[in-house]
Amino acid sequence: MYRNYLLKKQFWAKKKADYLTFIRHDPHNGGIYAKIKFDPKGVDITVNGETNFFNNFNKLDEFFAKLEHSQNEFQRILNRKLMSRKLRQLEI
Repeated sequence: MYRNYLLKKQFWAKKKADYLTFIRHDPHNGGIYAKIKFDPKGVDITVNGETNFFNNFNKLDEFFAKLEHSQNEFQRILNRKLMSRKLRQLEI
């Protein structure tokens, strides 16, 4: 079940000996790695060096929604400075 879920979330499958590994690149967070575990059943999601274990699809959905809406502080500062610079160049 987790395999189909991750494929729908645009992960690429990479087969290992004792578990399945899925990889996805996110422009804000970089590489996102998912490892399907069989004992206990669930999936490990690794983002920015932090690993979280999920055995519930609702919590996994919430986690991915939070990832999509979050940017790190450095990226926010760069985007704000870039937007400010472009607004100053507008001819009004």
